[in-house]
Amino acid sequence: MKILPYDTWIISTSDSLPIVLQRLNAKVEPPKVFRFSTRHAPYQGTISEEGFRINRIIHYRNSFLPVIRGRFEVQSHQTLIHVQMSIHPFVMASLGFWYLVWFSTLVSITLTGSIPLHETTLHVGLPMLLLIIFLVAFWSEANRSRSELSQIIQGEV
Repeated sequence: MKILPYDTWIISTSDSLPIVLQRLNAKVEPPKVFRFSTRHAPYQGTISEEGFRINRIIHYRNSFLPVIRGRFEVQSHQTLIHVQMSIHPFVMASLGFWYLVWFSTLVSITLTGSIPLHETTLHVGLPMLLLIIFLVAFWSEANRSRSELSQIIQGEV
């Protein structure tokens, strides 16, 4: 399992760019603030001749959904799609801020002697457990999106 919530890969297809764009447009709809219907495409975002930026549509809160960016490269007998998947920058900044506050508080409490040094393992273990949960949640969503996107582009769906 990778540690950082970031992944890149290339999807290769023998289909032309217009066919790839048609397949993506069939499964991606424009972003909306509110969704009242459950009848919609699996993804939302923007698609152009140069690339796309999409994310999966869900009906629940999930901060770990990957933001998927793609760039098209047309070659003589194939189309390459360079895909980048990462966590939303706001989620990463919030997580970083939370860890900064947690550990700076832990260090200051330990240095003042309020908690003995040998009792700080619980205070270090909890953030590590939360980080593991964060990574498992992100990578499960990322693997699902990677599989679905590959099937859409290859025309298997």
